[in-house]
Amino acid sequence: MSASLAVIDPATGASLRELRCDDAAGVERIADAARAAQPGWAALTLSERGAPIARFAALLTERREALARLLITDMGKPIAQARRELEATVARVGFFCEHVGAALAERVVHRESGLREVVVPEALGTVLHLSAWNYPWFVAVNTLVPALLTGNAVLYKPSEHATQSGLALVALLHEAGVPRAVVAAVIGAGATGQALLDQPVQGVFFTGSHATGLKVAAAAARRLARVQLELGGKDPVYVCDDADPAAAAAAVADGAFYNNGQSCCAVERVYVHRRIAPAFIDAFVATVDGFRLGDPLDEGTYLGPLARAAQLDVLTAQIADARAKGGRVLRGGARLDRPGNWFAPTVVVDVDHGMELMREETFGPAIGIMVIDDDAQATALMDDTRYGLTAGVYSRDEARARRVLGALRTGSAYWNCCDRVSPRLPWSGRRDSGFGCTLGDEGIAAFTQPRAWHLRSS
Repeated sequence: MSASLAVIDPATGASLRELRCDDAAGVERIADAARAAQPGWAALTLSERGAPIARFAALLTERREALARLLITDMGKPIAQARRELEATVARVGFFCEHVGAALAERVVHRESGLREVVVPEALGTVLHLSAWNYPWFVAVNTLVPALLTGNAVLYKPSEHATQSGLALVALLHEAGVPRAVVAAVIGAGATGQALLDQPVQGVFFTGSHATGLKVAAAAARRLARVQLELGGKDPVYVCDDADPAAAAAAVADGAFYNNGQSCCAVERVYVHRRIAPAFIDAFVATVDGFRLGDPLDEGTYLGPLARAAQLDVLTAQIADARAKGGRVLRGGARLDRPGNWFAPTVVVDVDHGMELMREETFGPAIGIMVIDDDAQATALMDDTRYGLTAGVYSRDEARARRVLGALRTGSAYWNCCDRVSPRLPWSGRRDSGFGCTLGDEGIAAFTQPRAWHLRSS
């Protein structure tokens, strides 16, 4: 008998449904079908592959409200934020459709005496996407759409914490006209993921934790498959003494607490210059006090439940560690006494790098604020991490901000903004935040490989 996957409402803890997991034999059948279908899909013209993707975007817009409500039951995202994710997903699909032609264009790189040297980008073949739960539509579309447009078949395992949204996404692609074998959802948890990694695929695209990313990379290496890892972060922000403390506090608090802090690029550490620290901290706490926590279906809710019950223990341990080492909890600091996965929005000061809160990924509604003396100290502390996803600086002086940010090892740099992703820019990490990239023209090219043509006329 196949294992099942329980869908639990994070807001109430209630069991909503059971989904049958794909076993190893089922995974192999799905993978075999994808490999068989891929050459025919790649042989279509770009416009023929693009037409169902455009219809998919239209269906996504048409069904937005129902899909947003489904997203709430998956991972507790408040309704306004769920709608925003779906709206932005449509824009990302549009970007990929607009830019894929350039990524697939033949390039003549040399001509001489009847000889042409030509580079032709081609699909990788069959690729595997092991996806994430925090932005299930964003993360899946970042991989599935450019992979399909460039001629690949895709085996897609949605996170076990957002499976319903993953199934809905693939159902829309099928309804829009993408062949069922060309993109297939595979359901399950770790055992299913391992069964997928045992398949002979040409690319593995993973979004998730560093620990799991290491296992994925090791498994893919055995087949010499292309690997892309979008892993975690401990993203810092530095607020300079020339910044407007109230404006910076409002922006940084949103960057730390949006989606309940469950964003790869959420602000997880704040460094504020001593000259403006009191004003900044007061404004920051006031902003957090204004975040409404409650029913995700309420239009005014800003903070819902955490998606995963296990993260409550992580947050509890980090706050206990900070308290034991001298941190002062100005707000929150504990889980809430109600059914579901609820944790109070938490602000901690008097922190340092001896605390887990400032070193290990939090991925929840808790933030440490550290007062520092100058740009040099800020730069050293911001780069004192094993991660390297994003970093931000708030200052009136762009040159000053770029000096600090340029010294850091991160994939993205923010001046007077944070917790921001654009489809036009490559999304990548350094160090334990992973390697490879999604989004941007580079993110489309990641699903292609070049064939070199030596063409001599007779």
